[in-house]
Amino acid sequence: MPHRHAGRAHDHHSSDDPGALIRWPRRYDLLVGVALAGRGRRLRGYLADVLGVDPGDRVLDVGCGTGTLALVLAGRAGPQGSVTGVDASEEMVAAARAKARGKNVPVEFRVAPAQELPFADDSFDAVVTSLMIHHLPEADRLPAVREQLRVLHPGGRLLIAEFQAPEGPIGSKVTGHLFGHAMADNNLDEVAALTSAAGALDVGRHPSGVGWLGLVTGTKPAA
Repeated sequence: MPHRHAGRAHDHHSSDDPGALIRWPRRYDLLVGVALAGRGRRLRGYLADVLGVDPGDRVLDVGCGTGTLALVLAGRAGPQGSVTGVDASEEMVAAARAKARGKNVPVEFRVAPAQELPFADDSFDAVVTSLMIHHLPEADRLPAVREQLRVLHPGGRLLIAEFQAPEGPIGSKVTGHLFGHAMADNNLDEVAALTSAAGALDVGRHPSGVGWLGLVTGTKPAA
């Protein structure tokens, strides 16, 4: 899932430029496969477990990329539930729709920025976003998390999976050289603080089983 950008539609393509869109679905899927080294299926199943997706749930994947995680979530939600994926990149959404058709999985995909989700309040039981927050300009990160909470029903579950930058100057330097400052400077404590600031309750950090990926969870306050 390193990743699709769900920010505003800029024309830049550098990983060092928060807000840029990824427009190469095949290259993205290849990068994901290499980065996860065969652990992708297990990781996506674990994310569904942490999010607590049950049959009949309505689930939203923000920054869905090529839709691989959304298809896994659809298997958990079952025919009684629904899964929707959104991404700001038209190319990624087109690839996700094609993937869903090829696997005959009924997932809806829409083009939309994370900061302006096109859904009513309280529309979903669970919301997940993976490797998207660090791609947003800093000013857009809090509004994006607030939007995710807005579309959750009271008590609904939020999961943010984010790049976990290695500690120490050497690890940070290497990450910055390979992926840009947005990833090198990424801090899971800051993501957790952002989630709390957006209004989530019971915010916690969890390991993912993949060293460079951390998880932050929270819930929407009850009405």
